[in-house]
Amino acid sequence: MNFSISRSRLRAGCEASGAANSCERVDPPLAPPWEGGGTAFDARRLGRRKWSRSAFTLVELLVVIAIIGLLVGLLLPAVQAAREAARRTQCTNNLKQIGLALQNHHDSKGVFPPGYIDGNTNPASTPDNDIGPGWGWASFLLPYLEQGNVYSQINFSQGVGVNSNTTVSQQPLTVYQCPSDPLQEAFAVYDISLTTIIATVAHGNYVGCNGWEECFWNAGGAGNGGGADGLVGGLGAAGDGLFYRNSRFTVANVTDGLSGTIFVGERSSDHSPSTWTGAVTGGLCPAWMAGQAPNSPPPGPAYDNTDFAEALVLAHGNGTHLPSADFPIFDPDTFYSMHSGKGANFLFGDGSVRFLTSSIDPNTYQYICTIAGGEVANGQ
Repeated sequence: MNFSISRSRLRAGCEASGAANSCERVDPPLAPPWEGGGTAFDARRLGRRKWSRSAFTLVELLVVIAIIGLLVGLLLPAVQAAREAARRTQCTNNLKQIGLALQNHHDSKGVFPPGYIDGNTNPASTPDNDIGPGWGWASFLLPYLEQGNVYSQINFSQGVGVNSNTTVSQQPLTVYQCPSDPLQEAFAVYDISLTTIIATVAHGNYVGCNGWEECFWNAGGAGNGGGADGLVGGLGAAGDGLFYRNSRFTVANVTDGLSGTIFVGERSSDHSPSTWTGAVTGGLCPAWMAGQAPNSPPPGPAYDNTDFAEALVLAHGNGTHLPSADFPIFDPDTFYSMHSGKGANFLFGDGSVRFLTSSIDPNTYQYICTIAGGEVANGQ
């Protein structure tokens, strides 16, 4: 098909229609380039191509990338803060559920659950003499936390993590896990020779308050002053927390008042391991913050500063072991968390949950870790 039209024919058509003047101002269509059209057509096509280009120059691209990076840098801390706030809220909710379960257990059984159960019934005996089975306070709360199916799998006459309890002891339970702690896998518990794994148990982030004296010396509730590493305070009943080996406290025993007594607190996996299951008989609880990565096998500084298995489910607090404090860091049986703000969440006897920081008054902190010390907290 021929698309070219001669100028003479175009003018003739215009004169015939009486529009000669307008025809002078009209350029005739040019032939397509594949038929050897005029150069004017080609120039116009090239011109349109040149001025319609929309690609970025290198400088423009770098500027855009820099702006995007700046916006992401400004936005990321806000996103992280929002996520941490949500995680802390979930942690608080976990502790509130635990508090409700404790009250329901008390209503049903007439007492709060024991810190852990053991055939060693001598109150003054240290936990290196425990004989098992070792099931802890959190395991007895399972029916009151909608975990009856897990509870029914436990053979409480056998030890934690062994024989028929091997599988159930590794069951992770979100109600006992703080979402701010990313290390939630089950961990191995070594014996005192540091050569044999006794059991592998599920990780948990909440431990019962044993009082103000070190858990090793107050495992049975008697206390003899051997672990009195805090401020001056009472021993025995005056220094006990709600939980120790074979404890059987009631609300009436909490003479310091439920609203002023810590029942349960947090412990993060970067400080030392803890579990909802119980005190693994003959096992050890290493102190990761002594200078070893969590869940590392022995030997190492964490095992040089180890505690016995009571520390897997219990913790103590006093004037020199404040929440999430940097020092001393070698005691595994203390409270710690990964939350921002340098502190930890604590469940009190009245069911309230409060975030206590390492700046808390040392006397006040030690006082609220006991149930019957009779201390006056100076209004704090």
